[in-house]
Amino acid sequence: MNTEPLRVRVVMPHYFREQPEGSGYGSGRRGQRLARGLALGRALHALLALQRSEQDLVLNIGRRHLDRTPPLSSGGRTLAPLQLELNVFTHGGHALQEILALFTGQIRLHQVELEDPRTLALAARDFLIAAEPAADLHLYLEDDLVIDDPLFVDKQLWFLQRCSHRAVLMPHRQERIPGRGGQRLLVDGPLRDEFIGRFTKPQTQVAKGRFWTGEEVSFDRSANPHSGLFCLDRLQVEQLRGTALPREGFIGPLETAATLTVLRHFDVLKPSLASRQFLRVEHGHPSFTAYASQWSIGGPGPEA
Repeated sequence: MNTEPLRVRVVMPHYFREQPEGSGYGSGRRGQRLARGLALGRALHALLALQRSEQDLVLNIGRRHLDRTPPLSSGGRTLAPLQLELNVFTHGGHALQEILALFTGQIRLHQVELEDPRTLALAARDFLIAAEPAADLHLYLEDDLVIDDPLFVDKQLWFLQRCSHRAVLMPHRQERIPGRGGQRLLVDGPLRDEFIGRFTKPQTQVAKGRFWTGEEVSFDRSANPHSGLFCLDRLQVEQLRGTALPREGFIGPLETAATLTVLRHFDVLKPSLASRQFLRVEHGHPSFTAYASQWSIGGPGPEA
């Protein structure tokens, strides 16, 4: 059995430079080197762990040799092998080099020189859209997002095929709330109506489908399409190649790269809240959980 592998191209902009003023943009806050390093390492490891072969090996201790496994399957379906090309973009040497060095030979490093380091995300995105040959799936993501779902790629491709390439599926970006027994904070909640209305018309349960595992999932046209990443298939990338990709327009360059790139051309959906487990990512450097104790539940918070 020789199943054609799924080829996934990934780009990740990475910038770290502690600054006295601690603006926070580009990992600039002081005292965050260890936390950012952990987040970056977890994010890279999780991406590489998505790879899979047609067969794995078993250490047969009793007979002192290796056995081959049968192919992986899910929901009665054999999973195709998955090959991943991971590109990390840095600027000016401002990076967590000690973490990147741990992945030597597993990632491709791109050092780019820019007038404004905030445009690093745009440079990574431009490479992803233009790179040849096109892959089966193209994934852009920020450097602190941890994908812990081994079927993340399969779910993306299933969705893109089911919607005939007209929409893009974003996961729910989450942080675990310490001391809350596993409760999580979905950090990309609804944006102000007057802002998001300039880009899309939010609507709940605009689509639904049954994944091959038997899980029925409903999807919303999100009132906050941002997740810090986007996934496109081959046909969608080819469509974007004939357009001028946005340089600004959705908050800042980082959010423009991750969100407006696709929001200008496709419906952006997320799993409905009841189906939120279907597709989620962890925000590996949590920075929103303080709101869980500062803001009241079911009413406006002090900064709303």
